[in-house]
Amino acid sequence: MIIGLGMRRDGLVIRTAGIIAVGDEVLIGEVVNTNGAYLASRLKILGVSTVIQTIVGDSRSAILDALDHASKLCDLIVTIGGLGPTQDDVTVEVISEFVGRSVHQDPDVARDIEERHSRNPGWQNSVAKQAQIVEGAHVWHNPAGTAPGQMISWKQGYFVLLPGPPREFRALVESRLEPWLMGQTSTTLIRDTYTIFNMGESTVAHYLAPLLSGEHPKTGIYASPGRVDIRFEDHGKPGTSDTVANRRAAAWARGQLPVPMYRLQGKDRALYLVGILKERNLKVAAMESLTGGLLMDRLIAVPGASSCVAGGIVAYTDTIKERFGVSGKTLSTFGAVSQETAEEMALAIGLKMNADIGLATTGYAGPDGGDPSNPVGTYYVCLAGSNGKTIAIRREVHSDRQGVRQAAVETALSLLWQYLDLPLELH
Repeated sequence: MIIGLGMRRDGLVIRTAGIIAVGDEVLIGEVVNTNGAYLASRLKILGVSTVIQTIVGDSRSAILDALDHASKLCDLIVTIGGLGPTQDDVTVEVISEFVGRSVHQDPDVARDIEERHSRNPGWQNSVAKQAQIVEGAHVWHNPAGTAPGQMISWKQGYFVLLPGPPREFRALVESRLEPWLMGQTSTTLIRDTYTIFNMGESTVAHYLAPLLSGEHPKTGIYASPGRVDIRFEDHGKPGTSDTVANRRAAAWARGQLPVPMYRLQGKDRALYLVGILKERNLKVAAMESLTGGLLMDRLIAVPGASSCVAGGIVAYTDTIKERFGVSGKTLSTFGAVSQETAEEMALAIGLKMNADIGLATTGYAGPDGGDPSNPVGTYYVCLAGSNGKTIAIRREVHSDRQGVRQAAVETALSLLWQYLDLPLELH
């Protein structure tokens, strides 16, 4: 993924931003600061990291303190709110004081306010407040309201003043702030994301410790149920799709990790697998125990899955497992949670459903159950091909009940991926 970075007038890249939301109503929780979350996410897409977010009331001293703190950390400071027509809207005055510049009334902004609100009582007050512009600021017309945005170039970076009402705020972010940043792009932040399934965040961090402590490329890991994303970020020339540092880091990580590292490019694995199964005219079926239908749900959630998913059953008890083809002797000898049982489940469901591929899951999701050889969090997943050969995996996951079940589903998808001999990197 290529992400644009803004360029400062002195040649330094805008890499960091601070967001200051202004308003008593936000500070005391009457209004939730959704603007801050939205802006941080948009800046992230542009390659600018938000390093601080602050909420302050309509207090001059509080705003000044917030500006002073943020200016020491950030290349770009965005204030949200405090641009209204009332006496407690003081953002413009405080910014002018902080940067040491005067305030003047902009005739174009004043004219726009008058045209919009001349029929409303007290419109002169709106002109008096909302047409006030900091000396040297670039005025950004507000397409959804009256208070304009302002962009101020200062010795330590930039200040951007935006109105607080969400509709006006977003309109200015999309129409002015983002184009302004992108219009100054001279370098790019190149982000490559890889995914690990069936390994915990701390374990991945252990294997990749040397990368996580470095900055070239910057490497981060982000966990979600059943998966860990590894993100490499480096700076490169515009138009390039990757960097040498990112490629080397990914190759090194693959050599360290004992499990596959996928580059899915945002594609859903189940969606991709269903497409391949359809393309190859293959049918898949599943007998699920601990996952209780989650695996089938992932597959049949994909439109058109009926052409490649033969069916599935939830065989939660030994009785049901036997009814669908698992040997009672196998269950009594090895137990329901065992590789042998998982293999027979996969073989049996493939035969019962007349499928090319049979999948099976069994294990202890917890919090009860387990034994010394198979503690809570242990599960087995098996894939059986039409030739009678099986691939089985045993895993132990330290998670809650839902986490264990989700991990088993991801393991089953990984087995299917492996069996179909699919590439680890999608394009």
